[in-house]
Amino acid sequence: MLTKLRSLIACLILAIVSTLPVCAQMILVHGKVVDQSGAPLSGVSITAKQDASKRTHSATDGTFSIQVAEKTVLVFALNGKKTVELQASADSLRVKLENEVHAAGVTTMRQATSVKSTYYPLWVIDGVIYKEDKDFNVADLASPEAKRLIAAALPGLSESDIQSFQVINDASATALYGQRALGGVISVRTSKAGQGTNSFTYQAELTYRAIPSYRDYNIMNSQDQMAVFNEMANGKSLDNEAVFIASQYGVYGYLYNSIYNYNDATGQYRVLNTDAGRAAYLRAAELRNTNWFKELFQHSIRHQHTLTFSTGTQKANYYASLNANLDPGWNKYENSQAYSFNFNADFKPFKGWSFGIRSTASYSKVHYGGDWRPGSYAPTASRTLDPNAFYAYDYTPFNIKHELQHNTRDYKTANLTIQATIDWQPITQLRFSLLGALRYRDQYGVTDRDEQSNQSQVYRNISKSVIRENNSYLYKPLDNPTAIPQIVMPYGGIRNSQNIIDERYDGQAKVHYNDSFGSNGQHSISAVGGLEVFEERHLNEWFDAYGVNYNLGYMTTYSPLLFTNLRNKSKQYYSIHPTLNRGVSFVGNVDYTLLGRYRLNASYRREGTNQFGRARTIRWIPTWNVGGTWTIDQEAFFPSLRPLSSLSMNLSYGMSGTIPFVHNALPRLKTLLPFFGDANLIEPGLYINEPANFNLTYEKMYELNWGINFGLFDERISAGLTLFNRQGRDLVDQVNPQGTGGFVDGLYGNVAQMESKGVEVSLTTQNVRTRDFSWSTSITYTHNTNKVTRLNTNPSVTNLTDGAARQGYPLNALFSIPFYKLDENGHPRFYLPSGADVLPDGRHITSPKTGGQVEWTAYAPNEIDYLVYSGTKTPTDLGGINNSFSYKNFRLGVYIYYSFGAVMRLPEQFATQYNDHQVMGKEFNRRWLRTGDEERTNVPVIATDAHRQANPYLSNAYTNYNKSDVRVAKTDYIQLRDISLSYTVPKTFVNRLRLSSLALKLQASNVALLYADKKLNGALPYGYQPHSYIFTATVGL
Repeated sequence: MLTKLRSLIACLILAIVSTLPVCAQMILVHGKVVDQSGAPLSGVSITAKQDASKRTHSATDGTFSIQVAEKTVLVFALNGKKTVELQASADSLRVKLENEVHAAGVTTMRQATSVKSTYYPLWVIDGVIYKEDKDFNVADLASPEAKRLIAAALPGLSESDIQSFQVINDASATALYGQRALGGVISVRTSKAGQGTNSFTYQAELTYRAIPSYRDYNIMNSQDQMAVFNEMANGKSLDNEAVFIASQYGVYGYLYNSIYNYNDATGQYRVLNTDAGRAAYLRAAELRNTNWFKELFQHSIRHQHTLTFSTGTQKANYYASLNANLDPGWNKYENSQAYSFNFNADFKPFKGWSFGIRSTASYSKVHYGGDWRPGSYAPTASRTLDPNAFYAYDYTPFNIKHELQHNTRDYKTANLTIQATIDWQPITQLRFSLLGALRYRDQYGVTDRDEQSNQSQVYRNISKSVIRENNSYLYKPLDNPTAIPQIVMPYGGIRNSQNIIDERYDGQAKVHYNDSFGSNGQHSISAVGGLEVFEERHLNEWFDAYGVNYNLGYMTTYSPLLFTNLRNKSKQYYSIHPTLNRGVSFVGNVDYTLLGRYRLNASYRREGTNQFGRARTIRWIPTWNVGGTWTIDQEAFFPSLRPLSSLSMNLSYGMSGTIPFVHNALPRLKTLLPFFGDANLIEPGLYINEPANFNLTYEKMYELNWGINFGLFDERISAGLTLFNRQGRDLVDQVNPQGTGGFVDGLYGNVAQMESKGVEVSLTTQNVRTRDFSWSTSITYTHNTNKVTRLNTNPSVTNLTDGAARQGYPLNALFSIPFYKLDENGHPRFYLPSGADVLPDGRHITSPKTGGQVEWTAYAPNEIDYLVYSGTKTPTDLGGINNSFSYKNFRLGVYIYYSFGAVMRLPEQFATQYNDHQVMGKEFNRRWLRTGDEERTNVPVIATDAHRQANPYLSNAYTNYNKSDVRVAKTDYIQLRDISLSYTVPKTFVNRLRLSSLALKLQASNVALLYADKKLNGALPYGYQPHSYIFTATVGL
């Protein structure tokens, strides 16, 4: 394999060297520079890339001429426009500079106006839809390291493969890419070779991820946790007989089992059943303070290596890259390897014709824990537990480190993308284009639970009679409830295999027209029309093999009772689930510009889908958008507006139609395999999963945008302001069927409306700019709110306290039960609308005898008005601050991200009864302990057995406490997200090494949390992200 790789690299280098120019003749290059609407651009800088001394500027009519050597690459640059590189040619050049979209202005996608549907950012690579991504953090787009983070989210691409990216989050996104783009679009343009250039680059990136710390979690230490356990034991909550037979136990369960566990080798019990013996065991647990992060995670360095090759001539350009990503694993039980190859080629064999091909191939394999993941287990494991001891899970011995060695998962994934384009331009104004793309993804995964894993041994655990009666993995005939449960898997383990195959085919055929007319080209028109088709095929199949003997060459031994047991519980041991999604779209866009400063744009898209079968009422979904731009800095009066250096305004309005998440325009049928009490009687059938809603139509979003962009003092200060308003109509939500057709719930229709509005601000300042030193600052801010204006459902206390839609409130509104105070016994009490004790101010509170049971049976709208609005779970204010410093060849970047305006329900930790293996938050240190504590704390008492017997409704009070307003915290935070320092080695030194370039960079990510709500007790207000340190070296030949 290594020999083949060396041969491939040698061939590529030889091909590059063979294309190096032998001689250089001087030619006169002339042409015209225009903007994306075809209007001429003046003042464009045109520089020879190989010799910066050769430069010129475009005239007022956009024309230019410059004499350079043959095969020279010309760089066209203008503030506010994307830079373009073209090879010098004796033929007249027409250079189009598109508007530059600053990613720094985007820290979040706009909130979609849908009550039930959730939309995620849509990746588009070189004009072709790739996938929706629910995991990518949009805030990373504003980071200086955006390209690296984008590459990490797209298999097969490295940072070097990404030339540029653009973010589209208004209504034009759906006009361009269809209804899947409602969550916004991240359009990525891959790298291509520059004409007349030959390069070879190697980049190495080393990443160190710090071991997580308990500082970032709300978790008790072992001493505080044992104090709670001891209090529970004194309150009869951890009695021997209750814990001893529990399906899962920790410290006290291990104690009671050790008292009865006699070791023949030592001649004594594991723990002596004496006061001194039990005290010594509990004292050891109290002082243990196990650091599960250190037990399960490790210091390791992930390294990524990238080779890029590029070469180009006037007729053909080639770009290729090889990438290897090797990760020994952040935790001790996982590792991964990934390899990718990317190839881009453009050909211009003869005048008017151009061809392009892009191919990406990647392969990865990952090994990690099967049913258990260290990242999930460590924050939920009690620090009182011995990391080397076996406790109980599902009545069976369990130790996480042992389980991760015998319960594993391996995934292998292969991706292949091939994309080809053909362009024909018979005349200057007219161009025809064809695009075809194929994407194939095959993921095969295996989960092995061998003979020694907890998940396999539970199938044969009959160690105690009480376990045998309660072990749900054993078989008991349904017609004989008194029968003794039997083992269904006496030997071996379980092997689950899953195969997921995705195929997507895209085709596009378009006609482009671009022309200017009138005196001096004062009228410019650009139009595009065409057809887009796609087909997506998805196959998900899995199979469970039982009784696999891993130590005997995977020999299978199983009992027929296993399949009888699965059948009795309506479980399957295999599944095959194929889906097919087809669509066709007719698209059109017209762009008209007058005098280079007045621009009108109109787009229309009509999209068809097969998701609704033969139903015609919702088969076609329209999307349209109209807008206008006034480039004020092109007006004759603009010079009098100094210190303004640029100024433009835009206005747009559009409608986006989207497919609802339900598809019951016709009845939706599903298969059913009912169980009739007899395993021999099998009768498959069909049932109506969703009755037909013949009035079902697509959801509609109307969006109005107004924006202004301006620059001051020759662009030393540049800013942008956008105001938007979104109106959602015909939104799908649950309706009240009143038993129609036998259905009492689960019916949906177009019954809701909502609105969303906001403001987006971006500001960039060049604070200092000297010959050797510069300092610039970029600030972004987004304010985004929404409100449900119509809703046809009856919300309940249950869903409102978890965050749900309610008319007149934000979509993810969180409501809470109003907390009153603790009573003299330390039990929580709440405000109620009626029917309980009355305070002197006339308000009602719950009675200690009922614990507030009434709340959980109140579903009528008039019974939820007493709930208090705690806030929305979606942030309303987001943004970032990026400072960039440059001193000679050094670059320093500091990026701070902030989020405000959201709340969260704190973990529901409180109950009348706890166990001896769970983790508790630090707020339990403030719990009620004695009479009078109700005046200093609002954390309820650890309920005793006597409390539970005296008050049978006490659990209601603790449930209500979890849903109360005191269990709500703000998720506001300010985070120092990235710090990067780079150094470009001077040319004089690099040339001595016979290199073309050498650059070094050191970066720290997720550096520190600068601010968060104290009610979180140290827990992060966002998902845990490892503190990482990245070193990158880039070498060019």
